[in-house]
Formats: sequence, structure tokens, C-alpha cells
Amino acid sequence: MLSRLYNFWTTLRTSFWFVPTLMAVGAIGLAVIALNLDATLPEEKARQFWLHSGGPEDARNLLSTVFSSMVTMATLVISITMVVLTLAASQLGPRLVRNFMGDLRTQLVFGIFLMTIIYCLLVLRTLNSELDISAVPHIAVTLGTALALINLFALLFFIHILARSIISDTAIRRVDRDLRNAISRLLPTESDGQSLVERPTADDALPADFEEHAASLWLSGEGYVQAIEYERLVEIACRHKAVIRLDLRAGHFIFRGSHKADIYPGRLLGPDLATEIEGAILIGEERTPVQDLEFSMRHLVEIAVRALSSGINDPFTAIAVIDRLGASLSEMMRRDLQPEVFCDAAGVVRVVGRASSFRGFVDVAFHQIRQAAATHPAVIIQMLSIIAQLAGNVRLSSQRDALLDHAIIIAEAGRRGASEASDIADIERSYQAAQMALK
Repeated sequence: MLSRLYNFWTTLRTSFWFVPTLMAVGAIGLAVIALNLDATLPEEKARQFWLHSGGPEDARNLLSTVFSSMVTMATLVISITMVVLTLAASQLGPRLVRNFMGDLRTQLVFGIFLMTIIYCLLVLRTLNSELDISAVPHIAVTLGTALALINLFALLFFIHILARSIISDTAIRRVDRDLRNAISRLLPTESDGQSLVERPTADDALPADFEEHAASLWLSGEGYVQAIEYERLVEIACRHKAVIRLDLRAGHFIFRGSHKADIYPGRLLGPDLATEIEGAILIGEERTPVQDLEFSMRHLVEIAVRALSSGINDPFTAIAVIDRLGASLSEMMRRDLQPEVFCDAAGVVRVVGRASSFRGFVDVAFHQIRQAAATHPAVIIQMLSIIAQLAGNVRLSSQRDALLDHAIIIAEAGRRGASEASDIADIERSYQAAQMALK
């Protein structure tokens, strides 16, 4: 249930309409409050120096000017944003548009534009040339003027954050922050639960006759697995006294007949149980960071791969990405990975899933960058340097083996791609340093 709620909240948070819609509703409430205050305002207090003091025609002209200016400003901002996002998507990747749209600051700026436009419309409805000057909503008109001033500063602020958002270092830092937050949320520390080395493996947890008596449920959905409600699956399996094994995890793309859930004993599998199991697997049109750590890692990798393309040729951005990936891998090495085996309250194994391994994370971090950086010795050397630095965080032999394997293939790719003997010698020294650190 928590996964479903978090997925829903993530969708809302990254949608461009949610916060502006709330602020538009707030504009209605603000207009009602301001007009009611005007209705109860004594005439002598309406003569304050900071309040609007003109007649109905002046008030109408003022708010009409504010309204038309805000519409023009909002149109200009949207046009500029589309141009900048197009440029950013070509250099940093189209998936980063999601991060920009999900930025609360961006949503607030667009929200205040929309809020001001709606507010002015609502107050303008109450103004006509036949109003007595004492009936003019001075507070409401003054508030409209104040909103216009706020919009001017909001425009300056928006241009500032828009300009910074297309800087590669800013984009890298933002994606890295999302990745580190996902690591903290999904991967427990050793003190949070059972140590990784003490967990039963998927094969050990299954009954001895599982393969013989299990029945397969081929999933009928199509799309990316956004989240799996393991707690709900445990409750379903416990209620039916069954064991469920999944051959998929969050981030996988599935279609009819591509992935399955095995149910033990097989005689329990029926339409009702099948519906319950499929209902616990959230499938959508795109990957999300709800349970998918590789999602944010791939965002960073995409920035590096695009930076190393022949059209951009920016190894410095790739090196900055490698530094961030190294820090994230270091954090993962200090934590336990997501569990594969889930038990009920009595300790009975009920669900066996598929979890990402540390080798899988290292593969995501290094494979594509290595392939794109074969002719960039500086990037190859930096990857080997990061591997050497990660050696100090090794807890398990599987972590050491994964890092050592990548050091070997990265060094080999660098030797093949380098054209200068000095570059090959530098790569060899970096490889030897990584190898010594991992011993």
C-alpha cells in the first residue's frame, strides 16, 4: 500500500499541473476573502495611503492592465521554457525534462502567474462604471497590484533557475540528489535489519519440491513495472497458505507472456488468486524511482554518454558524472541491498522476488560510459581511480569481484582506444593501482 501511495505521490509531484492547480483554487479563495474584507471595511479606513483610492473606472483599468500583462508574461515564460528545455534535452537527455517539471520552484512560479490571472478576472467581475467610489473593492485592487509586483520578482527568479538548470553540473547534482534519496529510502543500513550475509538466498528459501509442484501465472499487463507491493503479496500468500516466486522486479518492461509468477502449491492457482497477485504489481508507461534505483543511475549515465558523443565531446561532464556515481556506489556498499525473500509474521517464507545485485548496479554505472569513453583516456583513468577509491568500502567478496572485473575491462578498453604511448602508460598505472587496492 505504501508503494502505491508513494508512486501516486511521485506522479503528482512530478506533474506540472498539480501545484499550479492548487494555487488557482487558492486564487478563488483569495478573491472571495479580499472582496468580503472590502464589504466590511469602514470608509475612513479605506483612505489609508497604501490602499487603492481611485474610482471604479481607475480600478478596472488598473486590474485590466495587470491581467493583460500577466497573460503576456506567462506566454513569454512558456515560450522561453520550451526553447530552453529543447536545448537541454538534446544535450542532457529528454528524461531530465521530468526533473525540471517536477521542480517545486518551477511549479510555484507558473502557479503564481496563473493565480494572478484568475484573481484579476474574479475581481474585475465586480467592477462596473456605476459603482460608487465607496463601493470600490480597494483591498482587492491593492492586492492585485501587489500580486503583479510579486510576479515581476518571480519572473526574475524563474529566469535564474532556468539558466542554472541547463548547466550540466546543476543537472548532475539534481539527479544525484534524487539517487541518494532513493538509496536512503530503499536500502537499509546494517542496523536497520538483518545483515546481508545472513539472509537466505532465493534458492535456499524455496521448498525442496517447489519446481515440481508450482504452477505458473503468466502476467497479462504491458508496460514498466513501477513498484511491487511485497507486503500485500505476503498477505495474499499467507491467506492462501502459498509461496509466490516472481521473475521480475521494478524497472523491468513486461508484456503478455514475458514474465510470470510461480505459485506453490500449484493447485491453489485460480482466477481470484491470479487477480490478487496481478493487482499487487504496479505497471505504468514509464519507469519511476519508487523502487527502481537503476532509474536514477541511468539518468546520470545518460548525461555522461551524451557528453562523450562526437557532437558534444565534453569529457569534463562525463568525469563529473563518474564522481557522483562513485559516491552513490560507495553509499550502496555501506548498506544492505533490497531483500529477495519476504516472510510472514511467523517467519515462514511467503514471497521470493528478484532484487538488483551490486554487480548489476556497477554494470549500470560503468558499462555504457566505458563503451562511449574508449577513446577518452582521461575518462578511462577517472573510472579506474573511482574503482580504486571504492576498494576501501568493500564488505563482501562479490563486491570486490564486481569491481575487479570492471577494472579489467575498463583498462582493456582504454588500451585499445588510446593512440599515445603515454596515455596507455597512464591507464596501466591507474589499473595497477585499482588492482592493488582491491587485493
